[in-house]
Amino acid sequence: MGSGHESDLGNQEEQRALRKRVEQLEHENARLRDSEERLQILFEHAPDGYYLSDLKGTFLDGNAAAERITGYKREELIDSSFLKLKLLSAGDMLRAASLLARNVLGQSTGPDEFTLTRKDGAPITVEILTHPVRIGNRRLVLGIARDVSARKQAEAALQESEGQFSDLIEHAHDLIQSVAPDGRFQYVNKAWLKTLGYKTGEIDRLTLLDVLHPDSHDHCTQVFQAVLAGKAVDHVEAEFVSKMGKRIAVDGNVSCRFKEGQPISTRGIFRDVTERKQYEDQLARMARHDPLTGALNRYALEELLEREAGRSGRYAHSVGFLMIDVNRFKEINDRFGHAMGDKVLQAVAEIIQHNIRDADILVRYGGDEFLVILPETNGETDVVKGRILAEVAARNKTNPLLDFPVALAIGSAHWSPGGGQTMEQILAETDKLMYEDKRKSPLAPAA
Repeated sequence: MGSGHESDLGNQEEQRALRKRVEQLEHENARLRDSEERLQILFEHAPDGYYLSDLKGTFLDGNAAAERITGYKREELIDSSFLKLKLLSAGDMLRAASLLARNVLGQSTGPDEFTLTRKDGAPITVEILTHPVRIGNRRLVLGIARDVSARKQAEAALQESEGQFSDLIEHAHDLIQSVAPDGRFQYVNKAWLKTLGYKTGEIDRLTLLDVLHPDSHDHCTQVFQAVLAGKAVDHVEAEFVSKMGKRIAVDGNVSCRFKEGQPISTRGIFRDVTERKQYEDQLARMARHDPLTGALNRYALEELLEREAGRSGRYAHSVGFLMIDVNRFKEINDRFGHAMGDKVLQAVAEIIQHNIRDADILVRYGGDEFLVILPETNGETDVVKGRILAEVAARNKTNPLLDFPVALAIGSAHWSPGGGQTMEQILAETDKLMYEDKRKSPLAPAA
């Protein structure tokens, strides 16, 4: 009789745990769908042509800009390729295949210049960057194609007429400048003036360093000296600063005009890529961060573990782990609603982040679980754990969110190179210790 009653209680506890896990997964899936929708909006409305392909070069998706560049509708691009659509010449196909092989090895490429043949037969010059990405369990390639036809036309015009700037250059959308060997501006076009907010009469008083952000000074000085020495720089990235102090990201190329073997002016053609950089930064952040707490997500974890394992091996330092769970989280959601549950998770993430070093890493591991990675530690996990719990206790007294105290269960462990266990095994051990701590808590849910 007694054993049967205990068995029933055990089954009830397992059912409650299963229901909690199902609810957590449903909540997490809803957040993931929301994050994916925002990523899709950024992808669709990016100013450059964005496309996804598999490792064989078959297109899986493309945005509106990709349609404009190629002349093909998205439906025509999907399941096709550069080869099938004859977008590239035979010679360029060999070069593209070589770049795809680098993607297969996990390497990014570009920018590389190609001349595409649009659906209507017209040529268009583009620069393409590619990045290996992982979406779900699939390894794919993200390509970014930028139309550089106007810039190429401006470059051709410069080559045809040294020192004579055509109407095309003056009215080009790209920023075009000529700078003397001493750094003084000799010429800038209308797009340059408009973007940086200067008037023509002010240019004579400016030098190159006056319009460069301090972060770009050293790099651009090296590029400038290389160009004066006769080296053409086909790709340079920098940040300009407008007259009003606005930072403007640009990329382009720089060359030098010589007379009787002496440099007399440098010629630079740049494009304002501030908007593109912002899109790329947003895409990169959203792909790796939890939108609710700002912590890194599970997608980023594999790369982080690999990086820290390599660093630990080089410097012979151990890596500490804290697995953290919010006790009674299901009760919080049931009694106060998911909005309050979200506030609790945000508060917990804030407390954890406040009590770890800048070099430490916070990951949203699951529904109400967080993982803290502590590089180069030897026993400090208990110290960090104590700080986190102390601040939680203080917050419960001074700024309570609920009518009962928020409590955390924390498991901790260390991984050392040569210790005989993988990081995954240590994570499993940390997770087990966290659940043991959870069962000991007086605030854990009753059976």
